[in-house]
Amino acid sequence: MANELTQGVLEAITIIERVGSVFSLLGCLFVILTFTFSKAFHKPINRLVFYASFGNMMTNVGTLMSRSYVTQIDSFGCQFQGFLIQMFLPADAFWTLAMAFNVYLTFYHKYDAARLRSMEIYYLLLCYGIPFVPAIAYVFVRTESAGRMYGNATLWCWVSNGWDIFRIATFYAPVWVVILITMFIYLRTGGEIYKKRKQLREFGASSSAHDPEALTMDDPYSVKTTEVTVTSESAEESANGIDLAPLGRYAPRPKPAYSVTISSDNNGRMQQGGITLPAQSAVPPTPSTARAQAKSQKRRANYEANNAAWSYSKCALLFFTALLVTWIPSSANRVYSIINTNKVSVALEIMSAIVLPLQGFWNMFIYMATSWEAVKITVSDITARITGQRTEPSRYAGDHNDKRNLAFRLPSRTSRKDLESESITELTNSGRTSNSNHDVKR
Repeated sequence: MANELTQGVLEAITIIERVGSVFSLLGCLFVILTFTFSKAFHKPINRLVFYASFGNMMTNVGTLMSRSYVTQIDSFGCQFQGFLIQMFLPADAFWTLAMAFNVYLTFYHKYDAARLRSMEIYYLLLCYGIPFVPAIAYVFVRTESAGRMYGNATLWCWVSNGWDIFRIATFYAPVWVVILITMFIYLRTGGEIYKKRKQLREFGASSSAHDPEALTMDDPYSVKTTEVTVTSESAEESANGIDLAPLGRYAPRPKPAYSVTISSDNNGRMQQGGITLPAQSAVPPTPSTARAQAKSQKRRANYEANNAAWSYSKCALLFFTALLVTWIPSSANRVYSIINTNKVSVALEIMSAIVLPLQGFWNMFIYMATSWEAVKITVSDITARITGQRTEPSRYAGDHNDKRNLAFRLPSRTSRKDLESESITELTNSGRTSNSNHDVKR
């Protein structure tokens, strides 16, 4: 412990800040480029990370400058760096609150993805508008006794020691208010999450388990069912084979040795592979069969909706964890400086220098973890384009939920219930392909 940091420690802090800033900038660029050019990454949670990444990049512009201007308080560089730190560093905490608020809206107000998107303009205004006010005002504040507000703050140019109370009032206090509100939201929804997750596990353990209640409204997998009966058989097997389609299970079968017959009370035609053919056989629908299929479809719809909401909550919790990792060391450093006037903790200063510039890196890491399937597909497509090799076609090529179909082209459908609508059941579906080809919907 010492009153002043040695020159060696200050140089180490500069190196640490710049290395962390480079990693964070690369992470921000990855998020921005993949989200811009690949539709596979277009999920509501990723949209907020995309918006937050611009603030992270501006923060890293400031942290890359490090201590270059701490001795030139009146220079444009010092004042500009102070503005960047004051405005964009706490904005990341506001974006984490926006993610938590989306969880709240999803669980308690039944918001679907389209309605969540309508909230984004308000998030942008609040997350960047609130910190902008003090950040720009501090540029013009100066007194005879304390000097300019932006000055030497050890790690970089920011609110100087003479204005220490404003560090708490307009920086750390708002951030911790946001953290506490975010924590309250997760604690409030924790019981609901646990309850629904337990239902999902019971549902997975037994096909006769009680149907899980849906968490959201207007689920795209909810269907209006006509009296439709599906019969499936292998051309090489006897006619007594077991039909797995009503059970919602996928079982690969040889393409040439397979036939499907569909009949309903509305017509007597058969559809196979999207081609309408004359009906070869018709099975009279029964009320019990229709009810069983409707129940199976409703159960799967509820399962998909609950699982997506749970996955979205897990992603948001990861961002909240990264928020704590970022702010606990620097807040502890600030508390230490208040309690121990004119003293500096080398360990806390170095820890702050490590974690504060890495916001963009943490966000990129979680962004990749929650979109891993999309990452693999994107890397595969880029590699194929560079090497000139053709990508291996997906065995779900006909599935509209196949992520490879979203990689580098715009979808042709514009309905609210297609993939581009980013419905609530697709909040975090990066690795799951739909079994919708094996369901009969209307």
